[in-house]
Amino acid sequence: MSILCSLKNINLSYGQRKVFDFAEITLSQGDKIGLIGLNGQGKSTLFKMLVGSVTPDQSSPAFIFDKSSEFSVFLVPQELDIDSHNECTIANYYLTFYPELFRIHNQLEEITNKMNQGDYSEELLNEQERLLTQFDRLGGWSIQSSYESYLRYFELDNIERAIGKLSGGEQRKMALSIGLSSTAKLVLWDEPTNHLDIETIEKFEEEVKSKLQTYMIISHDRYLLNFCTNRIVHIERGRIDSFQGTYMDYLEYLDQRELELQKNLDKLQNKHRRELAWMRQGIKARGTRSKKRVEGYENIKKNISELKSRSHKVVDLALLHSGRKTKQLFEVKNGTLGFGDKVLINDLNFIIAKKDKIALIGPNGAGKTSLLNILLEKNKLLAGSMRPADQIKVICFDQKRADIDPNKTPLQIIGDGQDFINLGNGQRQHINSYLEKFLFTPDQINRPSHTLSGGEKNRLQLAMFMQQSADIWIFDEPTNDLDLETIELLERELKSYESAFIIVGHDRAFLDNVCETTWLIHDQKLEIFEGGYSQVAPYIEALELEKEMKKVAPPADKKNIGESTKTEMSYKEKLRFEKIEVEIQELEAKVEKASAELASFDFTNINPQKQKKYDEMNAAFSKLETQLENLYAEWEELSAKNK
Repeated sequence: MSILCSLKNINLSYGQRKVFDFAEITLSQGDKIGLIGLNGQGKSTLFKMLVGSVTPDQSSPAFIFDKSSEFSVFLVPQELDIDSHNECTIANYYLTFYPELFRIHNQLEEITNKMNQGDYSEELLNEQERLLTQFDRLGGWSIQSSYESYLRYFELDNIERAIGKLSGGEQRKMALSIGLSSTAKLVLWDEPTNHLDIETIEKFEEEVKSKLQTYMIISHDRYLLNFCTNRIVHIERGRIDSFQGTYMDYLEYLDQRELELQKNLDKLQNKHRRELAWMRQGIKARGTRSKKRVEGYENIKKNISELKSRSHKVVDLALLHSGRKTKQLFEVKNGTLGFGDKVLINDLNFIIAKKDKIALIGPNGAGKTSLLNILLEKNKLLAGSMRPADQIKVICFDQKRADIDPNKTPLQIIGDGQDFINLGNGQRQHINSYLEKFLFTPDQINRPSHTLSGGEKNRLQLAMFMQQSADIWIFDEPTNDLDLETIELLERELKSYESAFIIVGHDRAFLDNVCETTWLIHDQKLEIFEGGYSQVAPYIEALELEKEMKKVAPPADKKNIGESTKTEMSYKEKLRFEKIEVEIQELEAKVEKASAELASFDFTNINPQKQKKYDEMNAAFSKLETQLENLYAEWEELSAKNK
């Protein structure tokens, strides 16, 4: 891979806080990078440097930003600027990211208005032709076509709607469409999957992974980081460290590095300890489904049925729990949930008991919030019965979060003048130790909260919230805007929780690590599974296949079902079929070895010779992958004849 750009001698400080200290980074064409690090460490700042909106401090040696002749960059922000463009519709909002195209578009609109009023002068027609030619030369029609195609892909209909009326999820789908339609060589994604349901996230994953462009993603979604990246860049203490491999590879590397450090430094504090249970469960690859491998309408239905039956295990609602005398905290029987004439969930039955750790998932609009509002006594059932325990206390940690007095320090906010605080579990803890658990350093706890970064404020809000006590906790998208270290902190806290809790979220790794039961809302019903997201993922896959099947009409004549149209193998093909599986196994081993060599390549102090070596290794790896794909295709064709 050729180098796209490199940044060297990056130095940047804001007051006393040093963000970068002679850091450097090189981006190569085809890199698929996950950018990680604590909030406030410089992830968004690096993005701004790449697009040119932030300039590093002067230094000696001086900052260098080398770009190849093909370099171009496009930033997809975490939040779209909706308020400044209220006049835009979904159809033309993408133009706000292309100032020159936007200018031409507005001028063409003015010309159209004049023509509607009867002005067809030669001068006006010539100006229209000139602008259309210019729009085409800048790639406007291609970008527009791709953008509208992605809007349909993400099921964002009626594109003439005003953007000010869109929900948060619809705005994110529009942002995904804008980013995926960009033709820039480098695309920067800042938390692209916030506020999206899992189905949309998986669509985005498959699409972005297929892109040939270089891209860099800031995300706390570890499934996404692992599935869509081949390189991890970690910003920490002013440095930018690079690791070639997936996110899980990086976690393993960090784990091994820590073990080595512990041999030499017994008192070393493990700042990068990772929970590897999720990683070691053997998660199956989630590539694009191959429809060629499914033969016949009836066979597909049979496969789906088997997949669902393997996945679906209804939780034993009679599980014994210790602690509170009232083991059963909340029960709903034969419930109907909705509002007015609209029904969201039928035949609603569940029990929440002490220590239940529940993940609540489902598409946007399926009824997750309405179900939570039943527990919070904000909604009532349309039918059925519900029975909460006497004097039950339910607390919700939602995306609005608690207000923080900007003039008070974390010490004042949490301790309120006391050295010890009483926690919700009945324990007493020194305030310094409590705040240290939320990653606050001694100097930070005495600073006014308005000086804290966004991530530090999130951790302070989390510390405020978790002082309380409740019988049932509700966490509504708790990982939004949290960095990975804070998410792992929250995971550790929740694993040790004695109270029941329900988590609504799209961070699949978080749900896997924390939850023991998963509630899935789909098709106006609630289904209950034992286990976290990994347990439910095959079932969701089956539902997607079923959805696809509904679009395909079954054969009209049942007598024709299962009739074979295959051709018998020739003698030569039979001999080939006997050998091809051995060839596949041998080639798979070569691909695995080449992949491991690429993953272990040292990018430190990269130079032209090392770059050339890496390019050669990568080209050889790509050739092996192509050969293997060809063998898979040949095997599939022969296998069809062998049935």
